[in-house]
Amino acid sequence: MTKTRQDAWTGEEDELLANVVLSNIRTGGTQLKAFEEVGKQLSRTASACGFRWNACVRRQYKEEILQAKTQRKELAPTQAENNTKTIGQFVSKEQSPSGDIKELQILLNNIELLYKKAFEEVEPHNQVDNLKKQVLFLKEENQKLSAEKDKIEKEYNKLKEIIESSTRLLTSGVRLK
Repeated sequence: MTKTRQDAWTGEEDELLANVVLSNIRTGGTQLKAFEEVGKQLSRTASACGFRWNACVRRQYKEEILQAKTQRKELAPTQAENNTKTIGQFVSKEQSPSGDIKELQILLNNIELLYKKAFEEVEPHNQVDNLKKQVLFLKEENQKLSAEKDKIEKEYNKLKEIIESSTRLLTSGVRLK
């Protein structure tokens, strides 16, 4: 009889996690925020949700993640345009001197560039998590290969001893049957 862990994830929980993460990707939110949101709904920690996402669920949603990122990039210019219109309306209402308008326009352009850059970059904490996993995997692989190397060295030394003793016997004039 198999036992189900009390903290095992169900398909519905995985689906909720995926939907919330994908929604956050589309709208420009962070995955961490999604993990916190799902954690509250499922009475789990954000780190448990993040681990589940990175270890299991993410692989099943590769295409959806790419679509969400594409949608986010399409949405970003629209949001920047809306911000431009709002600031433009504010400037025209205030009827600021032309120097102030130029400064606001420069500031707005810088904000737009930062906004676009933020959506193009990969989240650094995910890179760190992935690198940590790779390091652990490589350490385990190194241990396995080291053990295999030791085993091969022992076999090699045994064979070397056999060859050396056979050579000594042959050179001393004793014939082998």
